[in-house]
Amino acid sequence: MRLVRYCVLVASLLTAAVSFAQKEDWLPVTPQDLQMKEVPGQPGASAVRLYYANYIDDNLSTEFNYYRIKILTSAALTPPNSYADVQIEMLPGVTISDLKARTIKPDGSIVDFIGKPFEKTIFKGRGLKAVAKAFTLPEVSVGSIVEYKYKLSYLNSPFFSFSTDVWVMQSNLYTVKEHLYFKPFEGGGGRGYWEEGGAQVASVSSNLKQQPKSKGNNFELELQDIPAFEAEEFMPPENNYKPVTRFFYTRIGNTTADKGWQELAKNRYEDVETFLSKNKGVKEAAAATIGDETEPGMKLRKLYEKAQQLRNLTYERDRTKEEAKKENLKGNTGVSDVLKRGYGGDDEITLAFVAMARAAGFDVAVLQAGNRKEGFFNKEWTSLSQLDTMVALVNVGGAELYLEPGAKFCPYGMVRWTHTGSDALKLEKKGGAFVKIPTNKYDKAVTHRSAVVSVAENGDLKGEITLEFKGLEALEHRLDAIDEDEAGRKKSLEDELFDSLPKEASVKAVDVQGWNATDDPLVAKFHVEIPSYASIAGKRLLIPSYLFRVKQNAAFKQNERKYPVYFPYPFSETDEVSIKVPAGFSVESVPGEQEARLSYAGYQSVSNFDGSQLLTQRQLLFNAFYIDLSRYAEVKGFFNKVQTGDEQQAILQNRNAGAQKGN
Repeated sequence: MRLVRYCVLVASLLTAAVSFAQKEDWLPVTPQDLQMKEVPGQPGASAVRLYYANYIDDNLSTEFNYYRIKILTSAALTPPNSYADVQIEMLPGVTISDLKARTIKPDGSIVDFIGKPFEKTIFKGRGLKAVAKAFTLPEVSVGSIVEYKYKLSYLNSPFFSFSTDVWVMQSNLYTVKEHLYFKPFEGGGGRGYWEEGGAQVASVSSNLKQQPKSKGNNFELELQDIPAFEAEEFMPPENNYKPVTRFFYTRIGNTTADKGWQELAKNRYEDVETFLSKNKGVKEAAAATIGDETEPGMKLRKLYEKAQQLRNLTYERDRTKEEAKKENLKGNTGVSDVLKRGYGGDDEITLAFVAMARAAGFDVAVLQAGNRKEGFFNKEWTSLSQLDTMVALVNVGGAELYLEPGAKFCPYGMVRWTHTGSDALKLEKKGGAFVKIPTNKYDKAVTHRSAVVSVAENGDLKGEITLEFKGLEALEHRLDAIDEDEAGRKKSLEDELFDSLPKEASVKAVDVQGWNATDDPLVAKFHVEIPSYASIAGKRLLIPSYLFRVKQNAAFKQNERKYPVYFPYPFSETDEVSIKVPAGFSVESVPGEQEARLSYAGYQSVSNFDGSQLLTQRQLLFNAFYIDLSRYAEVKGFFNKVQTGDEQQAILQNRNAGAQKGN
């Protein structure tokens, strides 16, 4: 279903367009390029981006990219971040053409890449994966220059709505020179984007001192000596802080952002209501789903579960037209199609739920929600591409309930973290109003770890660990694994547990249950061995009472930060660690109770020794996701206390050591 009114470009594709052919040729290799050995103001940098070009042509729906990178040290060739290994991320339906790549060796000789790129899945974070075209450049060494160029076509992509019209001017490498060019659809002259009224091109820039220059209807920007962007652990989306220009289209006459949003909301509302109005059989489906249930909350839950059971095509691989035809997958024109056929995209499934809920007498509104995984909402950028997901807002007994049935595996009563704590547009007949979807509390994202292990006299540890994920944690793990086979899923969980243990650990997943559930926990069991976990000091055995490491500590390594601390969502961790000690050992000291408190966070760890086992119970609750720099000192102090508490050791003494020595 295409709810956004995309323009038709057939006419413009048949007309002549400004050619970038000359600009797309290989640049000359200068003596300065070959001689450059270090980055100004950044000694020790592993590589430098000598040149970057980005040319966007909305008439042809293409984007040309050119990269020239010089390798300065061997670190730039070390996997997994080797600049000789190129990955070009591909949105669904996007095609790549005119790919050329080459290596310029230190002596100036050139080795062309003559192979073909292969397809690779890249992991981008919780529930977010992408496909890339990948290849390796030949004969790259320190002092070499790698360069490649290619063109992307968005014409057959579901993302073809001009939402990709963006210049990002800063990368993780120092850039010597950049050239950026944008050609709007129909020159931005206001023809064809809407059925009536016409459109005009607009732009919004952030963190940019030098503004784009207008060249007729087109835009151009040339920059030099752009410093590398230095990211920090657990920071908000980087594009919030990089120099960025976004181009978009507004109706002629929309002089303010508020007016533009009202226009977009009105159009979107009409499209949504048209889809909802094709509702033959919806009332009967809702009644059959509810059955004899009379309690409003339970009625709504049953409808939600019905929607969740529909086949969600958004979480499946993209299919060609031929594949879709072979599988008899047809485009849905209304909610009746979704329910009759039993499948749809994420927004279509949400609308099927809305239709059933309304048929059952509920007051339901549709929201267009933002995605704070990609960036924070910018009201001046009047484009629905930054409000890319539908959420249902239901009135249940006077209380507002936000639901996201189109998110596969999303538990009832929750919304995916990417759409919470951010602006959403409530669609209404006369326009719309902005609301903020509440953030889920810490008790909606729970990780529970239980360890039953033993320590030998030589300090080696082995035993069993159980991980249990609830709520949002279970949801995100399920989405991470949605394209993995059973072996891949186990490997991902093994890697996650390994990262929380001492680096000497070996981890083997034994059993995992709950991959395809929605409300139930995801439970994984492991066998673990850690050599020399405990330290031997004469007759004493020094045992860390807490087994796991705190991943959030990576955000607090420095005394000062440049960017806020940003966790995806509030969270809670509850752990029990039982360590059986060797026979003949008695306790000399056990860590005292460890505690830390903030208004939005709490930590407690309590250890005891029962004569044969060291028992530790630990809880970490954090009810915030964005920590401003003004609060950095206090939250750093909190996590420093957490780290100190988690590193406490119990001291045991071998009662038999003296007797054995005497014998």
